[in-house]
Amino acid sequence: MRSWMCILTFLVFVGFVATGCSQKVKNVKRVQVSGKITLDTKPLMTGKITFDPENGEPPAVFDILDGNYEGLAPVGKNKVRLTSIKKVSMKELMGGMDGPGYDELQDVNALPDRYGDKSEITREVTEEGPNQFNFDTKSK
Repeated sequence: MRSWMCILTFLVFVGFVATGCSQKVKNVKRVQVSGKITLDTKPLMTGKITFDPENGEPPAVFDILDGNYEGLAPVGKNKVRLTSIKKVSMKELMGGMDGPGYDELQDVNALPDRYGDKSEITREVTEEGPNQFNFDTKSK
């Protein structure tokens, strides 16, 4: 009788594991997007652009090179964030103040926060396309 209890317990455990593992992860549909990005009317030389569906699915991040980007982004409404990292000394960040360690370089986004962390830019990526999104950014 005891062996039957062990077997039954084992089968129930296997059943729970099998049903838990059989749930499929939603396959995110992605399509080609591309575009141009300028900063003060000139091509943004380097940076990153992120298309984030903000629904728990992973965002798509593409390199910006010579003002151009392309890649596969999630279909649907996406929040768009732009970054372009430059190295700036603490001395420059502190308005010319001097002190120990002020010569060390810090990573700073060359674009204002309205394009990065505080972005409210959205774009609708469709299966039909064309999904070409250009962005004319301003440093001020």
